Amino acid sequence: MTRSIKSTVAYCLAAAIFLLMTGSAFGAIYKYRKNGVWHFTDNPTDVPAAQMAEVTENTEKPASGTTNLEQQLTNRLKPMNEIEAATLATVVIETTFGYGTGFFVTADGYIITNRHVIRQMKDPKAVDDPAATAKSESMQRFEAQIENEEGRLAEAMADLAQFRRTIDGQRESPTRKYNEKRYQEGLQRYRKWEASLAEHRRKLESERSALQETWLQQKVNATLAELNRTFTVYLADNTPLYAYLVEISDSHDLALLKVDGYTTPFLIPENPYSAAQGDPVYAIGNPVKLRNSVASGVVSGFEGIFVKTNAQIYPGNSGGPLVTGHGRVIGVNTFKKLTHKFEGLGFAISITVAFDTFDAI
Repeated sequence: MTRSIKSTVAYCLAAAIFLLMTGSAFGAIYKYRKNGVWHFTDNPTDVPAAQMAEVTENTEKPASGTTNLEQQLTNRLKPMNEIEAATLATVVIETTFGYGTGFFVTADGYIITNRHVIRQMKDPKAVDDPAATAKSESMQRFEAQIENEEGRLAEAMADLAQFRRTIDGQRESPTRKYNEKRYQEGLQRYRKWEASLAEHRRKLESERSALQETWLQQKVNATLAELNRTFTVYLADNTPLYAYLVEISDSHDLALLKVDGYTTPFLIPENPYSAAQGDPVYAIGNPVKLRNSVASGVVSGFEGIFVKTNAQIYPGNSGGPLVTGHGRVIGVNTFKKLTHKFEGLGFAISITVAFDTFDAI
């Protein structure tokens, strides 16, 4: 009996030690390169032995004594599935010129977002802004119409002047009285026409001035943004934190931020090429500051470094994650020229490109 109890205790201790060891190992996410492509796994046995030491050395671990935001968010929001759990790692990024989205990719606070979320182009006229472009083109057409009408008005004035000279050369007669009446009617129409054109010209100049002021303000905002190295980010429960800029990519629409002093929820990356056309995906973001909005769709294909999807990617979703049905991130949502050229298709930068871009992660 005593021997049996001792054996049971020994077995339980061994099992507990095994669970602690495997729990520690499999709780980490490992990144390794195979055939020139980055792969991600939570199983260390998948990692080639030659890379294991480097992978283990580079595995991020949260510092002890940090505030556990993952536990805080889970307790408050109680996600009911893997997609809702993925929203816990998504943040709103506030800048001098608006809002965008980002998401945690490590437990110690690194955040990936789009470069254009935190930096504007210095020449706002070069920004792909469909509304501003349409407004500018509309004003150009309106100005052409006004100039055409002004030309016709000048011709009408010349005709009236010639008519006046003709009347002045006539002697008093019923014909002269009739022509005088016609002249006054024509002059009245001319003055109404002239006043209408003047009002249209004032309206055009007012709109042009407003557009120029908008462009000037955008240029000021862009200059301020260039100087800005810290940002306010809002968690899924609206808790504000301060994040600082770590790196901006020169070659891709990507930027890396970081918050310190916290254990953060983070998304596990998955090679996007493991997804097939038609697989369900979800674009998480904050369009018009609506927190934790999720748009569903499918993988439509791949184009260069982009994952194509019919999941709607709206302004404000920029920098947010494109995740699989299991809540793993395969891309960084973007909303620029590509989505305007291809109506109904969203484009997300491959997550492997993002991880390959920033050495810090």
